[in-house]
Amino acid sequence: MFKRFKSTTPPSFHKQGRSTVRIQSPEQKLKNAKPKESPFVHELVLTGRPNWDKAPPQLKQRYKGIFLVLLSVPIILITSFEMYQRLEGQSTKKIQQGEKLPNGVNRDFEESEKYKVEKESFMYKLFGKDFFLDGFTSKTMKADNNEKERE
Repeated sequence: MFKRFKSTTPPSFHKQGRSTVRIQSPEQKLKNAKPKESPFVHELVLTGRPNWDKAPPQLKQRYKGIFLVLLSVPIILITSFEMYQRLEGQSTKKIQQGEKLPNGVNRDFEESEKYKVEKESFMYKLFGKDFFLDGFTSKTMKADNNEKERE
């Protein structure tokens, strides 16, 4: 029914000077490609334990990055939860109530000593007065003479 005509000229896509690169599908590449057997993988398969001395640097870097991300998740969750409770007023910052003397006796601070210890703390110097202190609030804390002079 259909006749095939034989042509003496080659088809247009086989002309001289054209690229002869053939594009392979990804499936063929996967069938043909064999993974390289590294000493790290070989020992991991045999023993079931990774020997990180034999691991390639890219694998070490990726493993370290994943480890650090997974390590940071609980830290972020715990600090976020505590910050949320502090902002809602459900959690308060505890202040030092007293000290233990060398002879083993506990001595309670007076209100002025509590204020002095809080004022000399690192967090007070960094962030200023805390609105949610256990024992007294920043509204009850007396203003310093230095602060009055600045204003």
